[in-house]
Amino acid sequence: MAVETKRLFFGSMLGFYKSFFHGFTMILFSIYFTKLGISLLPYALLFVIGDGVSFFLKPVVGVLSDRIGERYLLLVALVLSSVSALLISFTNNILYLALLQVLVAVSLATFLTVVIIFSLRPITQKPEKKVSIFGGVSGLGWVFGLLLPGIFVDIFGLKGAFYSLFIIGASISGLYIFFMKEFKFELREKSYPSIETLKKVLDPLVYKTFDIAVFTAFLIFFVRFAIGKLGMSGSIISLIVAFESLVFGVSEILIGRYVKVETKRMWIKLGALIHITGILFLVFSNNIALFFLASGLIGLAGAFIDVWCYSFLCESIEVSKRGTIFSTFSLSQDLSTITGSSLPAIASFFAINPFASMILFPAIILAYSIKRG
Repeated sequence: MAVETKRLFFGSMLGFYKSFFHGFTMILFSIYFTKLGISLLPYALLFVIGDGVSFFLKPVVGVLSDRIGERYLLLVALVLSSVSALLISFTNNILYLALLQVLVAVSLATFLTVVIIFSLRPITQKPEKKVSIFGGVSGLGWVFGLLLPGIFVDIFGLKGAFYSLFIIGASISGLYIFFMKEFKFELREKSYPSIETLKKVLDPLVYKTFDIAVFTAFLIFFVRFAIGKLGMSGSIISLIVAFESLVFGVSEILIGRYVKVETKRMWIKLGALIHITGILFLVFSNNIALFFLASGLIGLAGAFIDVWCYSFLCESIEVSKRGTIFSTFSLSQDLSTITGSSLPAIASFFAINPFASMILFPAIILAYSIKRG
């Protein structure tokens, strides 16, 4: 098996777990914070603060990846994420929750950045098909990550769900140590974050930031809305939000394999328009079927945007500098959480439907893509 194929395969499996863990914690923490009776603004702030810190960390992670390799960075991220998530279940103090959220966010930031670098660094030929495999498998990890927390909470209770996640994380860490021995570090060109680096990734950074902001806002505020206003069970909520990731993962694989590359210039605009349609269904939904439809449309929109962004980076960036480039691009994850958590909370404070405020995100994507031609 070629090095590129091995990296893509193992990286996709790690991406699956990263997405699983991220989705699991977002739903589990949302349920936990809601059950604690935390008010809306502190609730949103708990999701923002960690990503605010990791925003400044990611360029450093990229430089370290280019200098020392990905293997040890991934191990640290695996262990730190599992331990910090478990510790959250032992406190209801806002300050301690915020500090632990920073640890979770930092570990996830490291994990996300390094997994992308590890998987996609060697890819130079036919990037659409290969990045769609990585993105699709990673997206399917979200399905299980979003589906299982509600079910675990219903069966095992909140504490049991936290312990279950820790056991899964510890098991993955052990498997990682065993399987990753064969990957050797190769000396790479030293590169550092700069304004020039930012310019190279500006277009995909803008698109991906506001694309994930839609998903983040949907995830965080739908859970709160469904529990607080609709009285839905954790299992039903998990099914609805997991459907978004199922559509995203399957669509991404199909787009990479079957959609003509010649149409790629329209994928961003198409994704933005589908996002707007999904949000409108979310705003006017009054039954479970429409919530599922809105969730699926958000997933489909994200798939078009995701494949475009990563294929663009693989086509445009030298292999030796991809650590710094990918880490700069992955700032979109932090920016999206900050914007996706903040805007609906501010809108709600001014008595505006938080879901309606989400339309601003795809509107920015559409306007920017039209301006860029």
